[in-house]
Amino acid sequence: MRETVEFRIDEGLAQKFLEPGLGTPLSETLRRVVLPINDKRVQWIGEIQREHRKRGEFFFIYSTRHRYYSKEELETAELLNLVIRAYFEPPGEDFGTEYDESAACTRCGAAAPQVSNLILNTRRIPKGKDIAQTIAGEIVVSPRLVKACREHGLRGADFRPVMHLSRKGPEPSEWSQLVITSKPLKLSARTVSGVNLFDLDKENRYRCPKGHMAGLNQISELYVHRESWDGSDWGRTDKYFGVRGADLRPEPRLLISQKLRQVLVGMKAKGFELEVAHLVKRAALRSA
Repeated sequence: MRETVEFRIDEGLAQKFLEPGLGTPLSETLRRVVLPINDKRVQWIGEIQREHRKRGEFFFIYSTRHRYYSKEELETAELLNLVIRAYFEPPGEDFGTEYDESAACTRCGAAAPQVSNLILNTRRIPKGKDIAQTIAGEIVVSPRLVKACREHGLRGADFRPVMHLSRKGPEPSEWSQLVITSKPLKLSARTVSGVNLFDLDKENRYRCPKGHMAGLNQISELYVHRESWDGSDWGRTDKYFGVRGADLRPEPRLLISQKLRQVLVGMKAKGFELEVAHLVKRAALRSA
């Protein structure tokens, strides 16, 4: 596996602190910098960020990690983390989708059950994608993906109606909402979470004292307990990532089996990337 880190940095700050020619301008005011994870300049950028944060400022305004796997790594993984890359808004709540907020965690706001069909402006769903997600974590899938899952007998999810809000009111659409029904997989403590690579949230600002929230962002690959996987093709983690606020809702990580990966590859499905997820045994963790 090859791993890189991407930063988005104010162009003026980039010119002041970074070597000439490092990165690519995205606009007159913003620069994109991508470096291998073990590049010494990554730590240098981290030091600059820490100094800026002490003053209540930011050096980079966004960072993310990209993982690239060989064909063999993906083909031999028992379980994979399906990372949706096609996002859209507004979320369902803006169109009348109902949630039972009384059942959500009073500390972190996670796990409010959806109690109505998902209602969206389906014209906002990215074109040509088979799986996409609102900024509130509501996942929609294409008719051909639903058909493939049913033809191959894939287990662990329901495909529920997605309504399009027209001028006449909600009406059926061709899209379906992906709802995971399998037993949640227990997230291992080996999964690293935090604000970013240089801030692992030691103060637990984004972790729930009741155990619902793993953190703001996933930093490492996913590690889940083998004993908690029931063999389903679709799955999700028991803990959530993110934050509850405005249109945002905490969301679990999505996991798929090797059988489902092969179906997605065979149909050339679009809208996501795959990362290897690791199954670990509890006994091994205790002896480590």
